[in-house]
Amino acid sequence: MRRFWVPVVTAVVCATALVGCKPSVPGEVADGPSDVGPSAVASSSAGKATTEKLTLAGAATETPGVTPTRTTTPLPRRSPAKILSTTLPAKSERGVVLPQVPKFEVPQHGAGTFTIAGGGSGVVGAGETLVKYQVELEQGISWGTVPPWTAASFAAAVDGILANERGWIASAAHPVTDADEGMSNESWSFQRVSDGSYGVRVRLATPATVDKLCGSAGVDTEGVYSCRYGKNILINLGRWLYGAVGFRDMAAYRQMVISHEMGHFLGFNHMLCPGAGQLAPVMQTQTIALDGCLPNPYPFTVDGRFVMGPWAPS
Repeated sequence: MRRFWVPVVTAVVCATALVGCKPSVPGEVADGPSDVGPSAVASSSAGKATTEKLTLAGAATETPGVTPTRTTTPLPRRSPAKILSTTLPAKSERGVVLPQVPKFEVPQHGAGTFTIAGGGSGVVGAGETLVKYQVELEQGISWGTVPPWTAASFAAAVDGILANERGWIASAAHPVTDADEGMSNESWSFQRVSDGSYGVRVRLATPATVDKLCGSAGVDTEGVYSCRYGKNILINLGRWLYGAVGFRDMAAYRQMVISHEMGHFLGFNHMLCPGAGQLAPVMQTQTIALDGCLPNPYPFTVDGRFVMGPWAPS
């Protein structure tokens, strides 16, 4: 019998550079890392598109349209027993900016409305819980000299990340049990849709729009960070273009931030470094402090072990 999981929803947030949370509403407690967006498509009046120089820790941009992660043939799939259609508490992260890195051009404003990537994908992975996701790109971005991303190229990148053999789909062969999160033998599969039937949507937006939409949930993203709340993961364009401290390889950074944010949607809080010299959990705020751990953009190891650490509030 197919089961449906409808978890409780509360608001929190996380930044793409993976950092500690700072609620802007007195009395609110924000959880850790996660990139978040609003639960409804914003239709604010389109502001004038401009760009400014923003210092970010990262490498040069990659050519849009090329999936930045390696994909593999999905595991044999069985029909998902349940569909995840709502989110758990949102999370937030903040990153540290290295002063010595060069300044890059980041489009600061868009229209505040979004284009949905057309089409969709088959189900990737064989996990019990099916997560349907929708990918969106902010409209009205003035790209200047920055190679432009499209809804289709962003969707291709997200698709590749979620299909990575060391991503969340590895849970099908290696179900996750986490007593701190009340999880027992959990596993997930993913499918991109464009018909509004999503459980979560992943949105790429300019810093000004991220600030506005995340601010509507009480999160101050300061023009740099990303956030997630409700059914939304909102990725700051500056971070997506140039990365963050600790992840100068853009493929690794993008794998980490999408995996981390999706992890919050799946129900995970932050984790701490399990020990010096060990891989950092993808749910650790790695760009704040590795605490002796090794940088790691994946939820699972090559041999299928889920990388865990002590629970930390988000």
